[in-house]
Amino acid sequence: MKLLINTVLAASLLSIGTLPAFAQSADVSPTLLIETGPSDNPDYRRMIFVKYLSGNYVSVNYRAYNRAEFTQVPNTTPNDIVASCANGPASTLSEIRAFERAEAQLKRRGQAPEIVRFCVKNVSNWEGGQRATYLDPIFNGLPHAASLNN
Repeated sequence: MKLLINTVLAASLLSIGTLPAFAQSADVSPTLLIETGPSDNPDYRRMIFVKYLSGNYVSVNYRAYNRAEFTQVPNTTPNDIVASCANGPASTLSEIRAFERAEAQLKRRGQAPEIVRFCVKNVSNWEGGQRATYLDPIFNGLPHAASLNN
């Protein structure tokens, strides 16, 4: 009887939108597969692909040579890599920051960038500040716009 009352109460709260904050949709990141590596454009050292995942599929894929201009392009990432992001663990912030340090070191030495992939998902407070915390280390080193090429 108690279970039935709790179920009815939860269903009625859900229908009028008054569930406690922990049960409502939160400020959480989308599932992103981010790939970075050598640029296919000689004017840029590195480029980044940002893939928005929907389950085991790429719903939209963007290429960026700088921080301001993203171009939608067809996805060419193999399905097994997409599925490993969708179904596997997320990249940790410490892994992303380690990449930032390693990439800066490669650049200082004049070495080519390496191909690196990150899986960003279920990051809370995404719009509240975590987006910059997770993405800035990946985008550091890219110019802010095409006119500021480096």
